[in-house]
Amino acid sequence: MKRKQLFGPLALIGACLVGTTQTNAAFISFSEDPNGTAAIAVGTDIAGATIAAGVESASLSLGNVTGPSTLLFRRQMVNMGTTTGEGGGNGVSDVLSLLSFVSGEAVVGFLATFQSDSETGISPPPGNFPAGVTNLLENGNLQLLTSDGFSVALPGLGLVSLAVSVQSDADEGPVGAPEPSTLALLSAGLLGFGMIRRRRKNA
Repeated sequence: MKRKQLFGPLALIGACLVGTTQTNAAFISFSEDPNGTAAIAVGTDIAGATIAAGVESASLSLGNVTGPSTLLFRRQMVNMGTTTGEGGGNGVSDVLSLLSFVSGEAVVGFLATFQSDSETGISPPPGNFPAGVTNLLENGNLQLLTSDGFSVALPGLGLVSLAVSVQSDADEGPVGAPEPSTLALLSAGLLGFGMIRRRRKNA
């Protein structure tokens, strides 16, 4: 077959491929410092995104994020520890929220926020969104919070398949493991008993 004869079928195949091209894919990641002293590290492949990060919270924004917003997705993480000050005992320790900003019918802004607990705990918003999204037990590794096939309209980019992952500090041990303060108190008590016993023996 001559080159000119091949042009027609190849053009038809190309047109079909263009029509079935999947949406662009993007990722966002929030990684807490295990020591709780450095700012949360935010990673993304979204060009033009603005990042703000502190020790307990971080955000990524794109476009105009002022004015009324629509909640697209929210998921809460729970801690495996036993204390209540930092989300222990399966309390909420971290919250991821994804918001969209619309003007007229056009998406003009997108905002992803990650809020971690502090020493005094966290006051989370009411539940996850949408229905069916459940709390996720943090394990200290990078964990995917968005569901498979999650997509969002981003300003200037259109519909994008988005994966958002979080690495929580998971600074509390498994349920049943003593807290550091408990261990210190126990050690002091044992030391005190030892000293009393020694004095009685010497007397």
